[in-house]
Amino acid sequence: MSEATTSLIYSSIPVNSWAILFPEVEAARPSHCPSCGKAAHRQDGRLRLHGHGVRQRGVWGPETAAGEPELGEIRLRRYLCLDCGACMTVLPAGLARAYRYSLAAIAMALALWSLWRLPAARVREQVSPLRRVGPSEATRWRSLRRWVWRAAKLFGLTTEPAAGVTTREVAERVAHLVLSRGPEGVAELERLFAGAQVR
Repeated sequence: MSEATTSLIYSSIPVNSWAILFPEVEAARPSHCPSCGKAAHRQDGRLRLHGHGVRQRGVWGPETAAGEPELGEIRLRRYLCLDCGACMTVLPAGLARAYRYSLAAIAMALALWSLWRLPAARVREQVSPLRRVGPSEATRWRSLRRWVWRAAKLFGLTTEPAAGVTTREVAERVAHLVLSRGPEGVAELERLFAGAQVR
């Protein structure tokens, strides 16, 4: 069964913690089936949601605020509901469906581009692990604009951008909102990394 027909469930475990200490089957097991709504454990104690294997998934970008960009991989846990047959994949906090880059890497890119006003090419150097760039992309990074206009969904924001604002203004607003979710008393990029994993 492909991820397109599989429900995604987000864990509260941050992506870096998940990668370091891959959670056991019980630790990552969802509390209930997202399809039929029934609890993971039956009243008699038997399991309804069984472990259904592991799959690999790529994670691009720096692992930490001060880290170098990497082409990483992470293992995800899958579960099967014995009652309705639904399959589900559990993602750590900080990943999103159909995005190769971690949410922390995306938030970092938007902040570097909008708050720190770095040119797109410099942002790509700090966030993207891909070093080969075509001639038409030497001074830009189209992913920035795509991420900006999908940021509300990516970061679980409650409001869409207002009409008439520029792409960079939207990116700045998103970066401030993600920063506000991070812990106080740490460097801004560390705060941004933490805030990107809060939904």
